[in-house]
Amino acid sequence: MVEETIRTIKDTECEADKAMKEADAACAEILEKADASAGRIKEEAEAKAKENAQFAMNEAKKAGEEAVRDALQKVDEEIVSLKREAGSKEAEAIAAVIAQLV
Repeated sequence: MVEETIRTIKDTECEADKAMKEADAACAEILEKADASAGRIKEEAEAKAKENAQFAMNEAKKAGEEAVRDALQKVDEEIVSLKREAGSKEAEAIAAVIAQLV
């Protein structure tokens, strides 16, 4: 009877040891999967951030190009206006010079 009790205890200890090893293996596997998942999530977040930054940069570039076009158009309009004004003043200047000569 004592031998049977000792054998039962040893069997129970073996089963407990086996259960602990299986739990350790399962824990390691869970941690490995979690690490891989975290790495994948981090890569996806970085890719999304880069995509958003590129989009924002493209939008800013478009806005800057539009502002430059608008400024150039205003400069061109101002040049035309100044030429027109200079043309009308030219006749006055010629007349004034002729009047001074006569």
